[in-house]
Amino acid sequence: MRQRGVTLVELIISMVVAGVIISGIWSVWATLGKRSADPLVARQTLAVAQSLLREIELQPLPGTAVAASAPGRIGYASILDYNGLNLSGIQDAEGVVIPGLEAYTASISVTAQALSGIPANQGWWIQVTVSGPDGKSQSLGSWRARR
Repeated sequence: MRQRGVTLVELIISMVVAGVIISGIWSVWATLGKRSADPLVARQTLAVAQSLLREIELQPLPGTAVAASAPGRIGYASILDYNGLNLSGIQDAEGVVIPGLEAYTASISVTAQALSGIPANQGWWIQVTVSGPDGKSQSLGSWRARR
């Protein structure tokens, strides 16, 4: 007479194998869950840096305008007004912190710099550095000169 069924040893071995497979899948799932937010923070950091750099690039060069008395960055008269600007919490041009970007910081420097035959008093290097809540930074730079 043949017996059918599973022995206790076979049952224990199958449970151990199933446990290893499930724990492997669980660890991969947990790792993916932790890392899925990283690209979002990196993209937001880059977008903020691009936005601030573009705002500065659209400003007049030094000596062509006079600063206005307005809140935030609205009254800035030239790209030099941005030099040394540090934002703790990304703000719009009026100085209001943008919801969702409170944990981000930005620092801006605008320095006179010569390049390819253009004297230093006619050229400026703009550097924008933005840090996200994860502590990672993104820096963008642009060069402006009188024509």
